[in-house]
Amino acid sequence: MEGQIISLMQQAMEAAEIVDLSYTLEPGMPVWPTHARFGAIVYETYDHGELSMHRQLSFGEHTGTHLDAPKHFFKDGSSIEEVDVRSVIGRGVRIDAGFLKPCESYTLKMLQEFEKQHGELREGDIILLHFGWEERYGLGKEAGEFLKDWAGLGGDAAQYLLEKKVSCVGTDALSLDAFGSENFPCHHMLLGAGIPILENLVNLQKLPVFSYVIGLSNKIKDGSASPIRVIALTEKDAQKVSGHGETGGPPLTKDEKGA
Repeated sequence: MEGQIISLMQQAMEAAEIVDLSYTLEPGMPVWPTHARFGAIVYETYDHGELSMHRQLSFGEHTGTHLDAPKHFFKDGSSIEEVDVRSVIGRGVRIDAGFLKPCESYTLKMLQEFEKQHGELREGDIILLHFGWEERYGLGKEAGEFLKDWAGLGGDAAQYLLEKKVSCVGTDALSLDAFGSENFPCHHMLLGAGIPILENLVNLQKLPVFSYVIGLSNKIKDGSASPIRVIALTEKDAQKVSGHGETGGPPLTKDEKGA
């Protein structure tokens, strides 16, 4: 007899719309200037008479959509294979921060305003900061605008999320700390407390404020990070409220609040 968990998961999957939050790994994709670029070498291919095709891949740990482990900033911190596998499994909370100007930070005051409109953040939440940065994404020379001037999370807001005991904090930009940061307060505070960081997320504009997020990184020995496949489950008829009712966007109407 099948266990109840199997039935519940099957029902959830049948009722859900799945939104892919990860970039495709491919040549020319933007990476941090000092990091290794993605590359692929064909070793066997049916085009040359082989029975199958396979490639050798080369890329840095922080390539594409990835999860930072504490070891990224702390010598004795947990490496990626030691990060709790449940860190990116739970309630996702999309926070619209697209109103910020380049290099600005999302502050504690803004975060508290978000809570007034949508309810308090919970322990175990996965925070998804939507700066709208994917609009600047591109390959090769077209990635220039993506690699500079992004907004980020402020140190005071990071401290608040730490105190809320969130499970993970993510961004659609290259780094959670705003461009130009010299001391990386979010990385130090969150990774120092064992809270991993998600970077280079995509399709956050397709999500309602709340969703169910599932992400599994690779199990890399002594890794400072790993590319990760992240998905969000939403109800198929879920109302998309991107840009409404959050700091910087127009307030919800009476009908929207009651929806």
